[in-house]
Amino acid sequence: MKAFWKTLALILGLAFLGWYLSKTDLNAVWASLKTLGWLAPLALIPYFIVYIFDCLGWRFTFPKELKVPFWTLFRVRWAGEAMNNIVPSAYVGGEALKIYLLGKHGVTGNAGTSSAIVSKTAQTIAQVLFITLASVAFMYVGGDNPGLRTGMMLVLIGGVLLVTALLWVQRRGMFSTALLLTNTLGLKLALMEKHREKIQAVDQTITTFYRDHRPRFYASTTYYFAGWLIDIFEIYLIAHLLGMPITLAQATAVEAFTGVAKLLGMWVPGSIGVQESGIIMLGKMAGLPETLCVAYALLRRAREVIFVLIGWLLFYTEEASLKALKANAAKQQTTDSSSS
Repeated sequence: MKAFWKTLALILGLAFLGWYLSKTDLNAVWASLKTLGWLAPLALIPYFIVYIFDCLGWRFTFPKELKVPFWTLFRVRWAGEAMNNIVPSAYVGGEALKIYLLGKHGVTGNAGTSSAIVSKTAQTIAQVLFITLASVAFMYVGGDNPGLRTGMMLVLIGGVLLVTALLWVQRRGMFSTALLLTNTLGLKLALMEKHREKIQAVDQTITTFYRDHRPRFYASTTYYFAGWLIDIFEIYLIAHLLGMPITLAQATAVEAFTGVAKLLGMWVPGSIGVQESGIIMLGKMAGLPETLCVAYALLRRAREVIFVLIGWLLFYTEEASLKALKANAAKQQTTDSSSS
């Protein structure tokens, strides 16, 4: 049944994209893209910087005493995000991959899981703050549109409720709350019952982190928020490179709500169709030229493909290097045993 709904969402996303493209002058889009020429790689810079800031945000979700090299975290996170951008698993698959790879570097499953949850919480709070800023920008660039203002207010209220619920559940213990809920409803989830002790240990680790490392959580949220702000400059830079400059307010409005559109399409592989349709629709609402909207949607997809390929390459090299390290350690142990 899940496959049916995923397929349906994909078809609808592609249908909307096809409808938008049918009303677009594709020759003008292609002509604008050709003007980039050798400057095209510059469009990759803002998102690469975002990756650095996001990794710094993730780094602060580990206890201070747990030393994990930044370059290791950077590689692991990039590989995990590549998984998130391909596999339609509501970002669970990428987080699981990060925990798995961290385990190969000596980080316990408890520490890896708790950091993934705290990190996602900090990132969500930062995104809500960013969307709040973008809502104001959208109301500014959208003009006197009562429907738009109402929509922005609903988004703001929903974001505040989401963050409040997220923090409340984590303070109570996210997994423990889930266990309590399933038991109350008379549901017995064998997997959760089997790993009850481990689940409760993760909850305890998260609670301890919030209590003893609150400044690190604030620092993580700050870095993630900075990453969202830097993300604005991707569309801003591309618009200027294409000779269709836009304001920072327009860039903020489109970029923030493109993230929302992508979340709505998280069950579709790569949010294909959903993301592109969202960019075109949001761009038009923000007053961007239609040619720019379509060109940016295509360039953003191309950038994602490049980053996903690099992420999978990092995952492959990470696995290969770890296997080689393990083989060398085993060989050295055999040599030492023989010499003794």
